[in-house]
Amino acid sequence: MNLSPRYKINKDKITYRIIDNEAVILNLGNGYYYSLNEVGTEIWEAINKQKSLDEVLSLLKEEYQLPEKQLRRDLTKLVKDLEKEELIKE
Repeated sequence: MNLSPRYKINKDKITYRIIDNEAVILNLGNGYYYSLNEVGTEIWEAINKQKSLDEVLSLLKEEYQLPEKQLRRDLTKLVKDLEKEELIKE
């Protein structure tokens, strides 16, 4: 996955709250709730600030002492899942 695009939260289709450092997201179209752990919430908030995925990856590399390959894989998977559920869009 190319990490240069910028995604945005699909505010027409969702509502969300951050509770105790975890995002709770409601898809208004299908009524499903989603929750993101602390790292997922950091990614969510970075997307909300219109950071590119490259910028998000840089933030994660600074904060977590994990191999870049693993961070890239996890970021890509989360973004694909969020996009599939129409919670974010490019």
